[in-house]
Amino acid sequence: MKSWETILCFVAAVALVCVVAWTTRLKMRGFTKFFINTLAGGALIAGLSAFNVIVLPFNLLNALVVGALGLPGVGVVLAAALLL
Repeated sequence: MKSWETILCFVAAVALVCVVAWTTRLKMRGFTKFFINTLAGGALIAGLSAFNVIVLPFNLLNALVVGALGLPGVGVVLAAALLL
């Protein structure tokens, strides 16, 4: 692996651990909001890919990133798709 790939994997792993730790501390209302945001993020990725605006891989991790980060999450997923 190249050094930038190792750094990117490390940052992604740290972000995933932070998101998991954050969601376990939420009450049910916050978890429901996070779940709805994740579904909306998945719908956004699917919609962009369906209309060939931007072809992004559609999976649970990408939906979670977009759901947790919002619109900047789309940029993160797009950057990761273009770099990898």
